[in-house]
Amino acid sequence: MIKRKAKNPLYKKLRPFIKGTVAAVIMLLLTSLLLSLLMCAAGMSGEAAPVMSIIALCSGAVSGGIIIGGNKGKNGFFWGATEGLILFLIILIVALITGNADNNQLVMKLLFSVISSTAGGIIGVNLPID
Repeated sequence: MIKRKAKNPLYKKLRPFIKGTVAAVIMLLLTSLLLSLLMCAAGMSGEAAPVMSIIALCSGAVSGGIIIGGNKGKNGFFWGATEGLILFLIILIVALITGNADNNQLVMKLLFSVISSTAGGIIGVNLPID
């Protein structure tokens, strides 16, 4: 019989967060790319950019919430909100590094991130996993 090392228990606990956060960031980037191409093709002005960024954030937060809720299997409200806060912290760090931290938009992004990810967490818990 071959003995194998047990996986790190911390890694087991963090794996759903890592999966959800990576999926959320990828979805956010893809949606941002798609919406920016749409804005260029339609000839929209730069005034629509904040709305498009909120839409991209919501799509990323929902996908991250679905993944973490599905992996955890219960308490989708809590785990989704936690994923939304993690996603917001990533956005806040990037905004502070690039110098694009606008207080009004950060508060809106926090609210939309947490609400969307919470909804995604609730959906993820209720999806059947085979």
